[in-house]
Amino acid sequence: MEPTTDDLLRAMTVLGVPGDPLYIMRDLDDEHRRLALLAHLTAALEAHLAAAEDRSDLGVEDLADLHWDADRAAAARLRRARLARVQHGLWRGRGQRADPVTDAALTTLSALTGLLERGGTHPSIHPSTHPMLPDAVAALRDAADHLGTVLRATPEHPV
Repeated sequence: MEPTTDDLLRAMTVLGVPGDPLYIMRDLDDEHRRLALLAHLTAALEAHLAAAEDRSDLGVEDLADLHWDADRAAAARLRRARLARVQHGLWRGRGQRADPVTDAALTTLSALTGLLERGGTHPSIHPSTHPMLPDAVAALRDAADHLGTVLRATPEHPV
């Protein structure tokens, strides 16, 4: 069941989400109001999650296990959505001038997204038998190699 606009407004209040809900919703129709409120809630939840992770003193493996357990039901869709948000954030922050580090990171994210999309998310297709999987893995490897090369060659981004 989809949350109503009133449900989302209550959630924003409970979680202390910054921003004026009336301004966020402005002259939008109900579906777009819910979308705008959900986007603000998602950003606030990501911030709460990051703060909780920092306080938890868990290692990378434990955090990965924690997220895997939380995402299990919709893991592939959620991973792609998270990667898309990171990719979008990098694009928006990139500006008009080329930035070799950002561009290499965007290429790597694109290859990783392609790998996840081609990696057998359909239940009838096993990942190891998907015909595009070898190409997606090769693209990810090449993009990661390129990103490593750019990072090593860029003094302000030491590896």
